[in-house]
Amino acid sequence: MKGSKLAELYDANNENALYWTDGKVVYFREDKIKNADIGSFEQFPGCWAKDKNYCYSGGSKLKDGDSLTFEILNYAFAKDKNSVWTLEGRILEADAKTFEVCDTGKKSLGITFILTENNRKQGKESFVPYGFAKDANNVFYYDFQGKTKVVKKAIPSSFKSLNDGDFGYDENSVFYGKNILSKANPKTWKKLHDKYFYSIDQNRVYYFNRLIKDADAESFEIVFVSSIFETPTQYAKDKNHFYLNDTICSSEEFEKYVAETIARNKEAESKIKR
Repeated sequence: MKGSKLAELYDANNENALYWTDGKVVYFREDKIKNADIGSFEQFPGCWAKDKNYCYSGGSKLKDGDSLTFEILNYAFAKDKNSVWTLEGRILEADAKTFEVCDTGKKSLGITFILTENNRKQGKESFVPYGFAKDANNVFYYDFQGKTKVVKKAIPSSFKSLNDGDFGYDENSVFYGKNILSKANPKTWKKLHDKYFYSIDQNRVYYFNRLIKDADAESFEIVFVSSIFETPTQYAKDKNHFYLNDTICSSEEFEKYVAETIARNKEAESKIKR
């Protein structure tokens, strides 16, 4: 992953201007970074940086990080010749020599709105570091919540990520983050839509990693409700039931929830146009 030079001003809406300098000191956002070298300082997507002396995660120096071999792998993971890091710190279980990322290391948080120069509201997609990685011994998952998790029972040699920040699979199992989808068959399993959390195999239906016990996999389908938001409300149905997330509801309740969602979307759209 290529780096870029320091910005002259901090811009909260521009990830390439989170590190900046006034010509005397290097800053991360509004905080000074002590002893950072301006001339050799290089920043990378995902709040990573380095100079000739140190490696950085946000405004913090990575203890014992080797600047010469420091390599940013994606938004969530970085390594040098000795160690592997996420933004929360070193992954003690990881083997730097065989470590590799499985995806881009970022997940969409959805659409936020900012004011433009002419006071118009503009939608902007936001991301956080999320994703899977692996080495010769383990599969790892980072979800921007505490330390990186080892994905137990995952097989590194056959593991693959869907690159959505959520799902992955190997030759035996399907995973939502570090959690297994019980009894899911990876040979027939599929996620139904990139912005929804429903998935199926030939016999079962899942919401996140939860099995929807009474759902019919053959007739199950998502009910798409138009939304300006990156992560829409989750509605679905099969030949027997209607679903709000993974909860069965009546047809009357379903129609009510859908109508309320459409109304909220229209209200949000009208605010953007003001």
